[in-house]
Amino acid sequence: MPPYDARGEENRGKRHRAVLIGVERYEGARNDLPAVATNLRLMREALTAGHGGVLGPEDLVVIPASGGSAATVDPLRVREALTAARDEVTGLLVVYFAGHGIVRPDGSDLNLMFTDSRVTRDRQHPFVDTLSWRDDIMPELRYARADWVVVILDCCFAGNALGAFNPLGGQNFALLTAAEPGVEIPPGDPGTGTEFTAALHRLLTTGVGEPVTFTRIVTGIREAMAPLKAVDGHPWVPDERRHGDDVVLALAADADEDPPPDDWLTAIRKSVTRLSAAVSSRRPFPALARRMTRTTALVLAGVVALAGVGAWYLLGPPPGGCGLPLELRVLTDPDLRATVQKAADAYPERDGDRCRTVSINVYDAKATDAVAAFRSSSLWQEPPASCPASGDCLRPQRNVGAQPDIWIPAAGSAWQRATADGAGGGTASAESGTEEQAAEVGKSVVDLDRLGSIAYTPMVLGVPDTMSLPQSLQTDDPLDAIVSALKDAQEVVVLRPDPEGTEGALLATDALYSSSGSGRASTVEQGIAKALRPMPSTARELMCVLADGLHNDVEDQAAVLVPEQTLAQFNLSAGVPGRPDCATEALRHRVAHYPSDVPMLDLPFVRVTWAGADRDADVRKAAVEDFYQWLATDQDAQKRFTDDGFRGVEEGEPAPPEDDSVLRSEDNTTAVREQVPATGEGTGTSASLSDTLSRYRGALGAGRVLYLLDNSTSTADKRVWDGAGGARELVARSMTSLGAKDSFGVRMTAVAEGRPAVELVKFGPNSRAEAQKTVVGAKTAAHDARIGAGLRAALETLRRDPADAEQPQLLVLVTDGEDFEAVEKEEQKELVAEAGRAPLVRIVTVSLQSGACTPGRFGDRLAEASGGRCLDPGDDIAAELAAEVARTGTGDAE
Repeated sequence: MPPYDARGEENRGKRHRAVLIGVERYEGARNDLPAVATNLRLMREALTAGHGGVLGPEDLVVIPASGGSAATVDPLRVREALTAARDEVTGLLVVYFAGHGIVRPDGSDLNLMFTDSRVTRDRQHPFVDTLSWRDDIMPELRYARADWVVVILDCCFAGNALGAFNPLGGQNFALLTAAEPGVEIPPGDPGTGTEFTAALHRLLTTGVGEPVTFTRIVTGIREAMAPLKAVDGHPWVPDERRHGDDVVLALAADADEDPPPDDWLTAIRKSVTRLSAAVSSRRPFPALARRMTRTTALVLAGVVALAGVGAWYLLGPPPGGCGLPLELRVLTDPDLRATVQKAADAYPERDGDRCRTVSINVYDAKATDAVAAFRSSSLWQEPPASCPASGDCLRPQRNVGAQPDIWIPAAGSAWQRATADGAGGGTASAESGTEEQAAEVGKSVVDLDRLGSIAYTPMVLGVPDTMSLPQSLQTDDPLDAIVSALKDAQEVVVLRPDPEGTEGALLATDALYSSSGSGRASTVEQGIAKALRPMPSTARELMCVLADGLHNDVEDQAAVLVPEQTLAQFNLSAGVPGRPDCATEALRHRVAHYPSDVPMLDLPFVRVTWAGADRDADVRKAAVEDFYQWLATDQDAQKRFTDDGFRGVEEGEPAPPEDDSVLRSEDNTTAVREQVPATGEGTGTSASLSDTLSRYRGALGAGRVLYLLDNSTSTADKRVWDGAGGARELVARSMTSLGAKDSFGVRMTAVAEGRPAVELVKFGPNSRAEAQKTVVGAKTAAHDARIGAGLRAALETLRRDPADAEQPQLLVLVTDGEDFEAVEKEEQKELVAEAGRAPLVRIVTVSLQSGACTPGRFGDRLAEASGGRCLDPGDDIAAELAAEVARTGTGDAE
């Protein structure tokens, strides 16, 4: 089919837009980028040039709009512009960014940086005041109403966005990046712009004979950049992803200058509509607002009124002449976002002229962020003046988004936590995170009125149908009984998404910790991390990871704690409507087991009323209540949920699945139960969930690492003590993964028989730099390494204090292999049994002799029993050891 043309006859009446973002000024350690101002000028020219531009000047949103103090760019402003474009554009949407880009150490999660962006040492949230392509921008744009979305990224590491490019199934979406993944690019010349954007401008403005399409741009931009080099002499190769046919980005140079008659009529209609809307809503254009006097406003109002009447008389009722609709903002759980968006898009609220009277903007946020934000809702309006050095502070506008009118969490437990101290909460809690954050907690300025449920779905343990499990355990039993029966019969790992991310995962984690044989959160989390990392954020992402064909060993053994509706969707066979795009034949069919101690997700509809927000209060309240009634009672609205596997509402209770429900499909006939099993009393309370969050954060927080260093003379004889890759250097280097809050120590194992290991660095909080210096200066001793005694004493030290039970624990043994392999078989058996005892301490054995990690050898058995690792010269020991310590420590892994 021909490329999509925004100026084609069939698309002229649609709303097109380009959001051009350029960040020239940076605070802190980042250099300014003066070439960005030229970049914005070049892109404006390229997209609106009279002979070939596919957009008009009125279709551009430029951030910042001018230089000077206005050149400061705020990520909230950018996100608002993207959200508006997502909801309002029906034709072509172009998004362009020029500025600094940054990624995590493993190359994941490209973040676009703005004026006040900074980097912290918090491994969970290393970037502050940035926008993540993976978590913020792509999720926003994949739900755009536009016919075509084109994104152009001119920044370092732009190519790293390609890995998180995941448009919806039928969406037309193209992404052009300035370079390949992992490549940094030069800052450009202030007079001519960056090399990439300057080349792009030339391609868009000099096309002759035929339109310039996206595919032509890709070929042309690669040819233009081929002679150039990126930073460090890397080849400069722009990259791209495209989902859809093709799209015109510039008309041919010989296209007519003058638009056809219906184009100028459309332009007049648009102008009149916008002027009318600005005056009627008392929101004048920003450029005029600063200069407008009362007389000017009255004159402008009169002109607009006459212009509106004249245009109506001459042209007839404008197709786009509706007034601005009332906007309702709906905050929801990430597990619900896609379905709530479908329902919002179907909401039929229009007036007699078929103009939409209510516009609904749906967005999601991590469940714990949403609860924390409502508990301290005044911070939405007055963010804390400063954050701790970690950057870890409560900022609802950054973490959640704009102030919502409606909140649809996954379960009533989230609403209960948010209102635990009265409507809106208002006190520090586990949701608020660290003690540093607690000082910044604000007061409540919201009322959270729960109106009722709009759908239901139970949480289930999805067990591969190849696993043996009595059918009697499918309902009415606690999670502990189900998991124990599974583990008695076969190898199994229980997985769930990040409990910070979704309410369902938090409820599942609450039950999972209670059913843990060791009683320690860190044991559960280490088991999950061993099977699958990084941890997916949502139930859908978890299932997609298992379906990708790269985790077949895990997939075979994985029982997943997810909502029933997610399980039902992924059970569908290929070609069946409703099957997720990422589902593959690698994913096994799973049977749902319904733990009695995991509460049902009841999707409460919560009306959010803000103190002092009196304008249009009655109209807004009525609109919110009407939307709720429609969601809860209208057959078309309910179908949006049941089509996605949710159970509908019947007299305030879960309704039986309809005949056309996903739950009753042939693929789910034996997998799910028609009747919803009862949930046990007292589960999922605010207190228990807050405690679970604290335990989870403790399990992922400050760690405890004890090194056993083999300093026997044989290490020097074998030349594995000194130099790069030597025992001392490996230990010192791996300490980079330790932070100031971690406890660690180093013991030397070469001692006289019967004597305890020598403490080179005393176990406890230490200066990392001093500890590294001490290790590098360590000496060998003329004794054998006492491996057995050292392991026993180290395990006892790490298990000694019950107060530290939830912290991650790691024992690292570095040996030349000689004394390690000399441990008698009976003692090996005893040590392996001790390693597997609860509470579990991961053991990472580093043997500088080949073969020690062969299956069945001592090092392999210790790793198997403790959930640890065995590393030998066949591995990249330095990198792998640093990564293992990073799982326990809170520093910067290399």
